[in-house]
Amino acid sequence: MENLEKKEVDLMDILRISLSYIILSFKLLIRFGAWLLRFIYQQKIIIGAFMLMGLGYALFESRKGNLKHKASVEITINMHDAYFFNSLISTLDMYCQNEDKTLIGQSLNLTGDEAKDLLSIKSYFIIDEMVDGTPDKIDYENKYNAMDTTCARMKDRLVIEAIVKENLQIFEKLPEALLFYFSNNPTLKAENEMRMKQIDENIYSINNEIIMLDSLRKIEYFKQPRNANYGADKTVILNEKEKKLYHEDMLKLESRIYDLQWMKEINNKCVNFVSDFSLYPKAVNRITQSIIKYVGIAFLIGLAIALVLFSRKDVKNFLENKNGNE
Repeated sequence: MENLEKKEVDLMDILRISLSYIILSFKLLIRFGAWLLRFIYQQKIIIGAFMLMGLGYALFESRKGNLKHKASVEITINMHDAYFFNSLISTLDMYCQNEDKTLIGQSLNLTGDEAKDLLSIKSYFIIDEMVDGTPDKIDYENKYNAMDTTCARMKDRLVIEAIVKENLQIFEKLPEALLFYFSNNPTLKAENEMRMKQIDENIYSINNEIIMLDSLRKIEYFKQPRNANYGADKTVILNEKEKKLYHEDMLKLESRIYDLQWMKEINNKCVNFVSDFSLYPKAVNRITQSIIKYVGIAFLIGLAIALVLFSRKDVKNFLENKNGNE
């Protein structure tokens, strides 16, 4: 009984101490907030000047003729996998970040002005959360965990996202431009040619097999004698199953030919575009977005500089005292 009462007392002490620390932390946070507000007010000229510079840059960034637009599209992959095409898109984006307009134009078969207006092109994996073959979400933040067995990156599709400056007509040309880029990759070009050749060979082989089955079935129908039994009254009783001129295996083979022909006509490229590029409704660097971004950054820079200027005497005294002690 005494041990139980002691434990209850200890628990109350722990709760009391924890609560006192929480209250103390809250009070310190309020004091720090109040001090920070006073400091910002005292240094309002410096901080305000930086915020005005941030506002000016935001207006300059969002000026007419410099608006940046984003659009995305999903592709299905007929050869290799999503990792291979992600690396190809990463190479293109590297050209964009380096502003290597010559390589962009040559790679995508775009004019110099079109290549100049292409600012970024990235690809994102699609996540299948239940591993049931159904796309569930796009991994924009690259948070996929390979150790998580409840989800997987889909290997047969990707999302491509591009940013252009003002020239929205580029989005209409990008599907053909990307197909040009993929088709001229040596590995994909050789493998796609081999794939088309194998499809033609399979179609030819299946057609020969259909002809052979058709011939055998006709021989079976017309040449083989039909089994029959005669009744007591000399009537003929047929005991064979119904004979057909069309072999059921021929239907399966012809269905296979249709699949191969569809693949040859529709999936004859290394990728298929599910749709056209879908344009985001608002510009990436629209005025409100730019103001929030650049004024916020300028505020933090101004605050940091003000703190340095405010404490420079203390830092100087500290360094001088340290040197004197040494």
